[in-house]
Amino acid sequence: MSETQKLPSPAKIGVNDRLGFTLFIALTLHIIFILGVGFTQSDANQSDSEPSLDIIMANTESPEPPDEADYLAQSNQKGGGNQEEKARPGAPVSAPTPLNQQGLSDRMQIQKAANEIKLEKIYYINQREAEKKITHQKISDSAHESNSRTISIQQQRRDIASLQAEILKITQAYAKRPREIALTASTKEAVEAGYLAQWVSRIEHIGNLNYPAEAEVKKINGSLRLNVRINSKGYIIDVNVSQTSGFSILDQAAKRIVHLAGPFPPFPAKLRDKADQIVIVRTWEFNSNKFTTNGRLDGEPG
Repeated sequence: MSETQKLPSPAKIGVNDRLGFTLFIALTLHIIFILGVGFTQSDANQSDSEPSLDIIMANTESPEPPDEADYLAQSNQKGGGNQEEKARPGAPVSAPTPLNQQGLSDRMQIQKAANEIKLEKIYYINQREAEKKITHQKISDSAHESNSRTISIQQQRRDIASLQAEILKITQAYAKRPREIALTASTKEAVEAGYLAQWVSRIEHIGNLNYPAEAEVKKINGSLRLNVRINSKGYIIDVNVSQTSGFSILDQAAKRIVHLAGPFPPFPAKLRDKADQIVIVRTWEFNSNKFTTNGRLDGEPG
């Protein structure tokens, strides 16, 4: 190689090369900074921080403040109970915070809240009020029982008085009842027998004059038992068929004959002294257009 031969000229650094190198250096420094910076938990003693207390609503109030409070409240209240761990005070029938009652309308939620308030009021009756209510209830029950006994006694007295009045009424009615004698064929007293004979004569006379025409035409015969009640003035009180003839024509004819024959003579003085009424019991016979009456029963001799 000749001395005169020239060496190649060095490469030139351009603007783009400087810009790329600068960007590389900047990116490298950012990566080192990001990866090198970290976060560590503070070693400070957390027990040195200021204590904090929950705020609650106390349901009762104590006259003396507690030595150490577990919560903040609007009034003093000493804790109690037999649990080893302290428990947050709260109402016995409601939650510490309102709950959204899913599925209940606004009106039902208001009603439910009102019921909870009523239960809470019932729950917080103190011992004195409870004893007072128990005593009042005992007094009320005793008064009710006494009143019931009084009403029962009064009812018994009314029943007895009513029964006595009824007995008195029956006694007076029995005392005022009319004196009555039954005149039959067995009557032996002269005054009674005389009045009965007079009565029979009048009945048979009227009966034969007014013999039932239909029975005469149809040749209907029969006998019946008739009771005739007469007062002391001779007036008919009632007429009853005690034993029918089996023919309505004859039964009705007998009643008609009695009313045609009445009124009868008044009682004689001796009979009036013995009775206010008499009942004449006779058997009436309609046979072959002839009417008779007698005092025998069926099957007895006349």
